[in-house]
Amino acid sequence: MNTPYETLFKRTTAGIKPGLEVTEALLEALGNPHQKLAAIHVAGTNGKGSVCAMLESVLRASGFKTGLYTSPHLVNFSERFRVNGEEISEEKLNDYIQSLEKTADELESSSGLRGATFFEISTALAFQYFADEAVDIAIIETGMGGRWDATNVVIPLISVITHIDIDHTHFLGDTIEQIASEKAGIIKPGRPAVSAPQCEAAMAELQKAGLPIIGSSEMVSVNKIGEPQKLRIETHSQNLPSINLPLVGGCQRENCGVAVAALEVLSDMLDVELNFKKGLESVEWGARFQTLDPKGASFGETGAKRQTDPLIILDGAHNPSAGRAMAKTLKELYPRKQIGFIFGFLDDKESVEFLRTIKPFVSKAWTVEIDAPRGTTAEQAALQCQVAGITAEPAEVSKVWNSAKEWADDPDRLVVITGSLYLKQALGL
Repeated sequence: MNTPYETLFKRTTAGIKPGLEVTEALLEALGNPHQKLAAIHVAGTNGKGSVCAMLESVLRASGFKTGLYTSPHLVNFSERFRVNGEEISEEKLNDYIQSLEKTADELESSSGLRGATFFEISTALAFQYFADEAVDIAIIETGMGGRWDATNVVIPLISVITHIDIDHTHFLGDTIEQIASEKAGIIKPGRPAVSAPQCEAAMAELQKAGLPIIGSSEMVSVNKIGEPQKLRIETHSQNLPSINLPLVGGCQRENCGVAVAALEVLSDMLDVELNFKKGLESVEWGARFQTLDPKGASFGETGAKRQTDPLIILDGAHNPSAGRAMAKTLKELYPRKQIGFIFGFLDDKESVEFLRTIKPFVSKAWTVEIDAPRGTTAEQAALQCQVAGITAEPAEVSKVWNSAKEWADDPDRLVVITGSLYLKQALGL
């Protein structure tokens, strides 16, 4: 018998459907829970999840009851729905799924609208859960685009746009202008919008609606003053005490600037003081240049624990922009090490261009299958590597770590696992 999640997941076969009509109808049937929420809405190509995690952590550290809705999840569906940093319980999650699927099916029968998709029901679930929990502020991450994303029914306190680059070209367009236009769809009249630094073409699209855009780099400066990520952060209104940010790399300094800028705007709106130091220093966000505990790493179908010596880094980078950011972080933190990569991909990603951005860092490579919808086989991933000029060895998930460990049995070598957020689950980490 299928679990409620497995039943809901079957709706992914319907694909991604543009338009907000179904989401709006479903939410109206629930009493419009999204209208009861004070929300921060976050879109962009890369950095959305990290910015959301920083926003949530600072607000929670400052005494707010927070809701956090993000996607995709790394291991468990419940990760997408958090209140005060805690995932929704399995019992509550199943109850919500069953109730919402019933409502969606009744709506489809009575209204003539198409059936609700997996993401539309997931989004309605988040809004209903956060309203039921009476959160003070909900941080809502878009799923993919912006304009037609199911989350774009909210009228947020603040809209936030992270770095925009090429991704999801099948749905959002294959130019920066087209993609930025979709992301700009979350900007609402009368509500402030904060943007990461953007290229000229992307910023021009964000400004087309004639609404003011607050540039994060104009409000906030973030400078590294120590290892691994000790920061000096200055805003228009204050100089924060030095902060040890757990998330490393230049891209996370940019994300931190975006989050702090949005929080400064929110602080003025609500006339509250925020605990930036506690919140930023306690932020957690997995699979973003995450150093794994070598003694706790587990690989293979059995999930058996294996003692491992080499440094292991897990990063969900999967598009060219994220690849460039990861390359900069590797150069910054490990300029003299040889790096072995374990790659796995989804078939709708710009994998070849992603691989080309990190090719100079590849000393050795293996590919594995991702057993997920749209996941490629190890052989398909190896072929993508070949097109990018990288020689990669297809490997079974249960055996890849033995090969990587043998190669990395040298203090001057490390292993990076990358290509998809789904790799964490695929490798049993």
